[in-house]
Amino acid sequence: MARKRMRTTSVGSKVKSTPPKVVATKATSLAKAAKALSQPVPQGQWDTPAGFRSDGQIATLKEVVDPKVPTLSLNEISPEQRADLVINRIEHQPDFKITMFPAGVIDKDRAIAEIKAQSKVGKTLVEIENRVINNLVERGTKGPGSQNS
Repeated sequence: MARKRMRTTSVGSKVKSTPPKVVATKATSLAKAAKALSQPVPQGQWDTPAGFRSDGQIATLKEVVDPKVPTLSLNEISPEQRADLVINRIEHQPDFKITMFPAGVIDKDRAIAEIKAQSKVGKTLVEIENRVINNLVERGTKGPGSQNS
């Protein structure tokens, strides 16, 4: 049986033992990301806001991944537009709830208020949704479950 190595540190005259921290390896993270990208885009996401058309209107994921529809990438829009996009995405969801530490459970109304106030929680929500959008766009354009495959 393998023994766990314990780290010891002395604090005053006391000795404290703590187990080593478990750190996910980069290979594990890459494997998880590759697996996620191989999953099909959930059907309900295709009509969800995911970007802006070149005319400034909100674009659905279906439009963003369609090469015939001119859209702007997340890098091409302003922080205010990103926040508006996230608010639209949250409003589009029938039951939005997310738990954040230490903020607690955040429902739809609070999420929108936090984003509009540009609070730390609101900025974090925008970042999370931007990552979700990037993942969905990548899956929708390249993945085996994409609508365009």
